[in-house]
Amino acid sequence: MIATGVAVLAVAMIASAQGFTFNSNLTVGSTGASVTALQRMLMSAGYSIPSIASGAAQTGYFGSQTKAAVKAYQAENSIPSTGFVGPLTRAALNGSDVSSLTTPTGTVVCPVGYDCTPRTGTTPVVGAPVGITTPGIAGTLAFSIWTTPSGVTAYKGQAYDVVGYKLQANASDMAVTNFSLDFNTRVWLYANSITIKDETGAVVGSVNNLNQGNFSELTVGSDYRITVPVNLVVKATQSKYLTVNLSFNAVSDRSSGPIAITQAQVRAVDGTGITGTETRGDGTLTTTEGTGYRGFTYQGSNIGQLVVTTDSNSPAQGLIQVSTAAQTQNVVLGIFDIKVQNEAGTLQRLDVKIDSLAGVSAASALANVQLKINGQTYSASTIGTTTTFSNLNVPLTADVYVPMTISATIVQNTAGVIDNTTLRVSLPTAGTVSTSAYFNPSVIDATYNTVINNSANTLLANSQSFTSTGVTASNLQTSFGAKTCDTTLATCSQTFKFTYSLTAGNNPVYVSTNAALAVGVTHSSTFTISTSTKDFSDNDSSQDDTSVPPLYFYVGPGSTKTFTVTYQANGSNAQSGTVSVSTLNYGTSASTPANLFLQSSQISSVLKAVMFQ
Repeated sequence: MIATGVAVLAVAMIASAQGFTFNSNLTVGSTGASVTALQRMLMSAGYSIPSIASGAAQTGYFGSQTKAAVKAYQAENSIPSTGFVGPLTRAALNGSDVSSLTTPTGTVVCPVGYDCTPRTGTTPVVGAPVGITTPGIAGTLAFSIWTTPSGVTAYKGQAYDVVGYKLQANASDMAVTNFSLDFNTRVWLYANSITIKDETGAVVGSVNNLNQGNFSELTVGSDYRITVPVNLVVKATQSKYLTVNLSFNAVSDRSSGPIAITQAQVRAVDGTGITGTETRGDGTLTTTEGTGYRGFTYQGSNIGQLVVTTDSNSPAQGLIQVSTAAQTQNVVLGIFDIKVQNEAGTLQRLDVKIDSLAGVSAASALANVQLKINGQTYSASTIGTTTTFSNLNVPLTADVYVPMTISATIVQNTAGVIDNTTLRVSLPTAGTVSTSAYFNPSVIDATYNTVINNSANTLLANSQSFTSTGVTASNLQTSFGAKTCDTTLATCSQTFKFTYSLTAGNNPVYVSTNAALAVGVTHSSTFTISTSTKDFSDNDSSQDDTSVPPLYFYVGPGSTKTFTVTYQANGSNAQSGTVSVSTLNYGTSASTPANLFLQSSQISSVLKAVMFQ
């Protein structure tokens, strides 16, 4: 006997030995008694499913470990090792073997669900799936979101069609085996069943008693996939329209909010037995609604309330001192307070706006934006007019305000490109993502219920402007020690001191304790002495760090410190000259105390020493 397709070889009759018959295809995401039977049979035959064997998981859900066991079983029984339990694998599990398929009389026993063409004296081989009338013909399946249903509002205790899809076959009939749907929330907390119907209302696939085990968590908190086994043939050159229906729980503590199916995948077999997958959507809300995803609104119950305010310690409108030689770090742009009333919650996402009121944009001025909350620091995933902190997992204690500090790293102010730039941070407590309403900040309670903000206001922080010229130098003085000479060597030495004061602007500055970094000096071309630092100090050690690198003197906002640097000059008594201060150097953060320069044009020319006079 000869047929077209994939050869069926000898397999173990483990299913018939246990009295169970597999009548439907199984794949990742499948659930129910058939999956339980499959797992028990595989394990009894020595195929490993570790999570079930250890007791960490229950039977009845087809996951990645079950798929691996199926692939091992298929490989040992000369079945294509795909992990998909289709007609070939079901036939083997149900007890078909070579001796029953190859008979001297030419009698054929085909795998359930497939057709064979008999010829006496040969081993039968599987042809096209039952229902396909185009055996041996390759085909593809076009897949798109249909225009209806759209804009659905669903209420608890009722069932709703939430999305529709169009499937169109080309040259070959296409046997659809399963349908995968990605949701942007834990939909099993809202609904108890998913049903897929065709345009006649006939059910072609369903999953009942929805629970967490039915879903694969692709992205924590935002992407959950369920795979529904489907029994459907789309005839060549024809179309089928499938509708996804959700039956919502009658009793629910879920709050009102948007839900979206962000991606759908359909698997289908053509007349040659080749399986293909078609996808619609990319698993996000970034594409156009109705072409990449389909959203709907759930109307439920609200429990917790979210309160967000501007913190009293949020900085006043000010002038930020920035560096021309390095990035300026830890600049606070605004502080907001968040509180969950009545119950604890978890902050998952925060969107803030950073508007440019003058100068360059936030994206150009800021190298990094950070959220500091509960002792942890999180970097923004995107920076711009909308700056987003996603994938957060910040616990919030019930009825306790928690400060959320928005700080930034300012780019190096090369050539003064961000001078006179003014930015303002705001926190919108409601807004839109594409066409679906969302809640900002995004907070869930212990049962994953979205906590609704009790206001729809936009909170504003004070604007902050940037400049690299906010520090002034004054009290520039020079003093000398006694000159001592060695008459034998005709050399002299003399100590001298420069004293100066720095007054910080609206932000602190940091001066390196290394005088060679903090003070730049030059000397006249005829003055051939060498200079070395003898001492460097300030008049007030408050908040200085002179023990743990990086070592620095601290000048607080609006305050003044006086610095004294002592040098020793050595040279010939026959010469004289001048040593002058060319730059006073300071930084805008403790990690870079010598990265910003106060240019010589801002230093009085009297800050010079005339040596050996």
